[in-house]
Amino acid sequence: MNVLICYTSKTGNTKEVALLIEEAFRSYGHAVKTISIQHIFAIESLIDQAELLLFGSYTWGNGQLPEEMKQLLRFLIKERKLPLPPVAVFGTGDQMWPYYCRAVDEMAYHLRKVTPVLGTLKIEQSPRGHQQHLPAVFVQQLLQEVERFVIDESKIVGTVASK
Repeated sequence: MNVLICYTSKTGNTKEVALLIEEAFRSYGHAVKTISIQHIFAIESLIDQAELLLFGSYTWGNGQLPEEMKQLLRFLIKERKLPLPPVAVFGTGDQMWPYYCRAVDEMAYHLRKVTPVLGTLKIEQSPRGHQQHLPAVFVQQLLQEVERFVIDESKIVGTVASK
């Protein structure tokens, strides 16, 4: 499966999660491209090859999705109206703030309008230490969801085709 991981990172924590997710997908034999969202036009050209698309972001301020991620989602969904494959979202945040990892919820909200969201992952600050296994567990769960999604889609296609 071709997987595209797009992320934005301010302190390096979200980038670290993206790279751990990439490593986990590769361990299952999948082709993975991980790219910072600064390269918006490269992302646009890679989306049509992706069978699974992941978006990662930190949560900024008092629970905001960073402007650069808002711009990317606006560009892909509203301006280009690109057909997106199934997606998953992940992010980092700090539980001392009232809206912990709200950027993950906001990305999922907007993406659900145009494609299935197969999973979400929230990491407290850095994935190091006791959280280092979470990206691998997330990937394992995503692969199960992808399999379930493909099976469900084939049932729908089979039902439609038999009529």
